[in-house]
Amino acid sequence: MTKTSGGDYPVDEVAQAWLIKMRGEDAGALRGEFEAWLLESADHGEAYRRAERRMAALAVLKTSQRHGTSHVEARRGRVRGWLPWGAAATAIALLIVAIGAGGASLPGQPGSGSIARAAEPLITQRGEIRSFRLADGSSATLDTDSRLDVVFGDGDRSVRLIKGRVRLSIARQDIPLRIDAGRGTTIANNAEIDLSLDEAGTVSTVLRHGEAALRTDARVGPATALSQGKTRTYRRDGKLQLEVARASGIPASWPEGWAEYRSIRLDQLVAEANRYAVIPIVIDDTASAALEVSGRFRLSETDAFAERIASLFGLSVERSANAIRLRRR
Repeated sequence: MTKTSGGDYPVDEVAQAWLIKMRGEDAGALRGEFEAWLLESADHGEAYRRAERRMAALAVLKTSQRHGTSHVEARRGRVRGWLPWGAAATAIALLIVAIGAGGASLPGQPGSGSIARAAEPLITQRGEIRSFRLADGSSATLDTDSRLDVVFGDGDRSVRLIKGRVRLSIARQDIPLRIDAGRGTTIANNAEIDLSLDEAGTVSTVLRHGEAALRTDARVGPATALSQGKTRTYRRDGKLQLEVARASGIPASWPEGWAEYRSIRLDQLVAEANRYAVIPIVIDDTASAALEVSGRFRLSETDAFAERIASLFGLSVERSANAIRLRRR
């Protein structure tokens, strides 16, 4: 028998509702309620992962003879089948009673655990995506293998991204939050912003909502207002890069372990997945590496991702102690 959750709705229906809502425009505002719902019961997390797997089965598209334009009509049929379910799930979500504020580690992530209160520094291990509640009411979600240093007190409200990627949901306060990354500084208040810092010292930032200003060299020059949804990238020397390749942007759904691309080479996609992998994925031939892919991918679950890619492209998966190899059959 299907268990119930929140207002006696079946738990799987509520999970489906949250899946829709957390991929919509109000995801940031609903995150506290969503995380509180996950904490109520282990059954909630399991139901949410079941809903994710159902969506994943429909989500991945690729450009190839086998699954390309010749299958457009088949894909349209699947989308039509999805719409009633999505609409019903959204309707259910509107009836969910607010469960209260709070936070939790994100579901289905390797190494996830209970939410941690702000400490300095905040660190995640490889394969882990974790949310932290800060002392000022803000929250920080750290991607895999990341570190964020936090300094609050005596009129100071600042963080520094040391490595990796972070989403900051910044609470309104009298003093704006100062966000240091590389040579630059971003100032924001009552906003949501993503920042990443790679091994070469390159910083990318995307304003999700609210207002923020960026100074690519914290010591000189005026601050520039950020435009919502636009990626701004600067190098280790503070020089702004005017254009960012599509594949180099920060996916909006990365805190859930997902990434969505209109078009990306398979080797670039695998490189993104390897950021979460304890054992890396290796593509054995250049022809397969150059294949173009489009769709929505769960990058944080390495084994499932490798199997999915292998199935779609007709590749074999060979595992060893040092690598997961994708090879032509």
